[in-house]
Amino acid sequence: MSVERMKLLGITGKSEVMNNFLIKYIINSGLQLEDAIKVYEKGWKLTYFDYNTKPRELVKNIEKLMEKLGIEYSKQCLSDIKIKNSLEDIEEKIHEINNNIENITNNVIEKQEEINKIKKSIEPFQKLKNSEIQLEKLYDLKYMRFRFGKISKENYESINKEIENMNCIMFKVDEDSKDAWIIYFTTDEYSSEVDSFFNVLKFERIWIDRSFSGKPKEILKKLEDTINEDEKYIENSRNTLDIEVKNSETVLLQLYRELQLYEKIEFIKKYLAHDKNGDFYLIGWIPIDELEKIVPLLEKEKKIKYIVKSHDEVATNPPTHLKNNKLFRKFETIVEMYGMPNYEELDPTVFVAITAFIMFGFMFGDVGQGAIIMLIGLWLSRKKKSLGPIFVAGGISAIIFGVLYGSVFGKEDIIPSILIRPMENITTMLISGIAFGVILIILAIILNIKNGITNKNIKKAVLSENGIAGLLFYATVIGSIAYYFVAGKMIVSINIIIAICIIELAIILFKDKLEQLITKKKEETESGVAEQIFELIETLLSFVSNTISFVRLAAFAINHVGLCMAVYILANMISGAGNIAIAIIGNAIVIVLEGLIVAIQVLRLEYYELFSRFYSGDGRPYKPIKKLLNEE
Repeated sequence: MSVERMKLLGITGKSEVMNNFLIKYIINSGLQLEDAIKVYEKGWKLTYFDYNTKPRELVKNIEKLMEKLGIEYSKQCLSDIKIKNSLEDIEEKIHEINNNIENITNNVIEKQEEINKIKKSIEPFQKLKNSEIQLEKLYDLKYMRFRFGKISKENYESINKEIENMNCIMFKVDEDSKDAWIIYFTTDEYSSEVDSFFNVLKFERIWIDRSFSGKPKEILKKLEDTINEDEKYIENSRNTLDIEVKNSETVLLQLYRELQLYEKIEFIKKYLAHDKNGDFYLIGWIPIDELEKIVPLLEKEKKIKYIVKSHDEVATNPPTHLKNNKLFRKFETIVEMYGMPNYEELDPTVFVAITAFIMFGFMFGDVGQGAIIMLIGLWLSRKKKSLGPIFVAGGISAIIFGVLYGSVFGKEDIIPSILIRPMENITTMLISGIAFGVILIILAIILNIKNGITNKNIKKAVLSENGIAGLLFYATVIGSIAYYFVAGKMIVSINIIIAICIIELAIILFKDKLEQLITKKKEETESGVAEQIFELIETLLSFVSNTISFVRLAAFAINHVGLCMAVYILANMISGAGNIAIAIIGNAIVIVLEGLIVAIQVLRLEYYELFSRFYSGDGRPYKPIKKLLNEE
């Protein structure tokens, strides 16, 4: 139930050692950096560092390259990495590796394209391989024309029947399951007529590349040899590429981590400043425990100077770091929803944990339903959900009060009541709720008094409605009423009680003037008498309304019993499986609906009836640089 103590640490040194210093001491530290220019006085004439976008650009480039090469990388920057290369060197190395990879890759692509091209042109020579024709002689025919291609076997038979009547000569050079591969010759004079005849029969002409010469068998052998040579080249190139990638992996990962450090340095530099002499200035809040570890190290740095200040020596306010044990830590969420306590304020986490625990069970006391809520909380905790432990605490509270009330899934005939049955003791429950509220309000005022004493604020601790004066007034009124109802008479004369209350209210009414008399300090602005009277009336109303608000503790406990009774009345109207189904569905609705409403009521009582008396919540959360860098 405390706020971790902080010190303001200011560091200055030469800019040439700044990067290594930040890596060594700051990047993984618990220092919360402050804007150096805003903290230091104007006379220092400091300016911000220029932001360098180069590290971020290079990070994108190297990530793109590693993704292309299939190299796995992590954005986590290891603490033992040091910067060995300048940004220029890193850029050059990335460029060199990328060029080497691209050259090998492009050569492979070119060879593959060459192979594909050869494979497309090789088919005619495969069909002509059994022919002893010299291709260049076919190209050089002066009075004849030849055509090479394929035709379906059915149409080939049709041509065979008509070929004698045509002015051409046809040879079948090969065939497959569907087509016949043929070559035919005709003269210039009849070429158009013959070509038309073959086209009608769907002859598909295959063009032979004129760049090839020799017999088809010889050409085919050369092409196949070229393909084999290119495939070997591709295989060797891919092996070379694998070796290059493997050799580059270590280098790229090292460069990547160095770039991450450069990025973190640029992030930190947003808070830093420098002067015209080339000195950098860094300032921030650091927990005392960590300060004691870093100071001996800073003393060994000859080019670094440092200064340590307490929070009351500087104008800037320290951040708030809540320090609670594991049992109460999860309830910090409820506190932070209202607002972070300021550095000089009491941490209400333990108070909230205990009071919320009691209030939830008070309103939702049931062993069976509480066990369901607890199990849900355990499941959420296993899923690492922040609300899991709070559900567990709520479930345990409901179970405890369920045992006290003798309620299991809304039934009050399964186990005996240890303390009270809400529906049978409505008046007692209402009085208990108010009595518990009175205790909590008194505790809230005591916490405010403690805050006032800590801050040396006499008005807050003694004179205000939530100070000693307010506590005495509230205790006088509540104590007198309680004694009257118990004993049947006033503890002292009513006139004496009224006189005491008037004195206490007068102190509250004139708290500003009394503070001035005690501290001998003149307030620049004072509220008028009318305004002070209205404030006093509001104070009286708040005491009444805050106290009565705790009636809801008993009201919801009684309401819980009533809802469960309604569920079982509906269930008993149906026999068999329907009875069980309605009971299960009804309990589920009660758990979800009433559980949610009760949780909201707990928060309302905490925030409006209790927090408003002692808690401002105007602090700022502690965000050390190592946390900010991990969120980047």
